[in-house]
Amino acid sequence: MTWPRSALLVTPLLLALGASPAEAISGAASAAPASGLVWSACGPGTAAELKCAELAVPVDWDAPSGGTITLTLARAAATGEGEAAGTVLFNPGGPGGAGVPALSRSLPYFAGLRARMNIVTWNPRGGQSGEHLPLASCATGPAFATPEDRHEYEQAVKASARAVAACRNAAPKLFAHMDSASQARDMDAIRAALGEEKLSYLGNSYGGVLGASYARLFPQRVRAMALDSVPDQVSSLATSERLQYEGLEKVFRRFVRWCPDSAECALRGTDAEEAWQDVLKRAERAPLRGAEAAGDRRYDGDDLKALAQSMVLREANWPAFAKAIATASGGDASGFDPQGRGLPPQPSALLAVKCADGFRYDGYRAYRAAVRRSVKTSPNFSGVRENVHLACSPWTAADVSNPFARLPARGLPPLLGVAPVYEYGSVRSVTGQVHGSVTIGYDGIGHGLYVNHGDPCVIRHVDRYLIDGKLPAPGTTCPARPA
Repeated sequence: MTWPRSALLVTPLLLALGASPAEAISGAASAAPASGLVWSACGPGTAAELKCAELAVPVDWDAPSGGTITLTLARAAATGEGEAAGTVLFNPGGPGGAGVPALSRSLPYFAGLRARMNIVTWNPRGGQSGEHLPLASCATGPAFATPEDRHEYEQAVKASARAVAACRNAAPKLFAHMDSASQARDMDAIRAALGEEKLSYLGNSYGGVLGASYARLFPQRVRAMALDSVPDQVSSLATSERLQYEGLEKVFRRFVRWCPDSAECALRGTDAEEAWQDVLKRAERAPLRGAEAAGDRRYDGDDLKALAQSMVLREANWPAFAKAIATASGGDASGFDPQGRGLPPQPSALLAVKCADGFRYDGYRAYRAAVRRSVKTSPNFSGVRENVHLACSPWTAADVSNPFARLPARGLPPLLGVAPVYEYGSVRSVTGQVHGSVTIGYDGIGHGLYVNHGDPCVIRHVDRYLIDGKLPAPGTTCPARPA
């Protein structure tokens, strides 16, 4: 994909003179008006109505003279008559999700917002666009691991370190500055280059961590912030994991209630939860065989829980989940992994962000303590989150440049949260730290209700908030649409 070579560096002189990144960006707000960005046609495969530009930012915001990277921006201009009321900055999540193709795909959902506002997004540093980190080296990473003792834990940590080495070595300086606080500073550079005095922001999924990071760094520059289906990075890792497990168990309870009355449930006439627990125990005693394509691969209880998580979190997959449990009760786990591919590795580019954001354990004892906590919170999926975060164990505490931290008690406007059933606790944990905020509950399971699902009720409330600053009443909910 070819992008216009109209890069703008917003921080040359102020940072060279010793100003802090925040002070430099503040000065850049008047020094870099919207006309500083040159918008032209985007690359092939992008919606024709999008226009793209480029913006150069420091790789290391604390050492701005040490090199830059260029961010690709895309803008969907306001469609209403007269001058736009402002600009909404949008991030699709990931972490590292490329904003340009995401905005291109979801443009119809932004129609109402564009009646008054411009929409701007960007391809974040590193991430999935391949513009900054080489995809060949960074698209793969550590395999799923389930250590049972200290030795296995240490082996898993070493394997994770080896798996991310190729990505780290390909661009070591950038790899070390992929945290969401660095990306929040990129966001403020975009705000300044657009000539916006304050930021209006829509963060989807992990885009909420970028939003929280921005709110911690620049609370006085937030005009409005809508956070949809976002994780909690504002309390503690233990709390974040607990909230995710509680949400997962709520959805599993819905599956259990659905099964007895559904002709599509292969477990009708049995206790679905009991059947699932029996399968997990059997797999732990002797790992189950998989599909023919899996070869010699065997699946223990942790494997099954990790594979089942995505099946549970989508109602359309509940019949397949029930059938997989029924088949596994006879020793065949192929229903959980029909293609025999096993669990995909975590991309190194993704880990470079979330590990630096503190989604890690400080050693084996912390890991085992987390597993013990999860058994109490989530008897049906315990260990899943821990074994995902285990991949970040090669990062030391010193490598965590953007740790979990609360939002400022003062200076922020009320936020708007959007949350499906299983993520309500996580989203509410974020918005609940800012007085006057409201979280819309969605009585369904979809993740990313604005840009992934285009829910009309959610879109209506979010648009009103981002345009006029008007929040829905506390306790507002949106009904679930048919799957």
